[in-house]
Amino acid sequence: MFVLSTSIRAQTDKSLGFDLGGVGGVASFNYSSPFKRTDQSTFLIRAGFSLAPIDPNNGTAFVFPVLFHYNRGANKHKLDLGIGQALSVTTRGSFFIRMPLNIGYLLEPEGKRFYFRAAYTPLVSYLLDFQYEHWGGLSFGLKLK
Repeated sequence: MFVLSTSIRAQTDKSLGFDLGGVGGVASFNYSSPFKRTDQSTFLIRAGFSLAPIDPNNGTAFVFPVLFHYNRGANKHKLDLGIGQALSVTTRGSFFIRMPLNIGYLLEPEGKRFYFRAAYTPLVSYLLDFQYEHWGGLSFGLKLK
């Protein structure tokens, strides 16, 4: 659990991150915070903000992704799974809700404050019609102390 070792504590701190691609569209800034830990697993919530150009009819979208993540692994290499919702509001007054998924690799070097994530992050639209968009992303982050 959290108190078993210093390395587990260092790997599960709250963090700020930047995604290139990923769940926020073109790029996003994110904050994540763990809410449950075990020896090899961490459950966390991740919320972000992004601006994404859509098209001339819709303008630019403000995207607010919120995901629940599950990280599995006892060392610096981890499996990263996530599911959530992303609300998008455009400058032309349209709104969209999508369900981003996350299946990826998370690297958290021991004793370091940074992390790196590479993930397949498809976006699923399901309200008016079903659409599945293949997408991917890279994340770079800094753990807060």
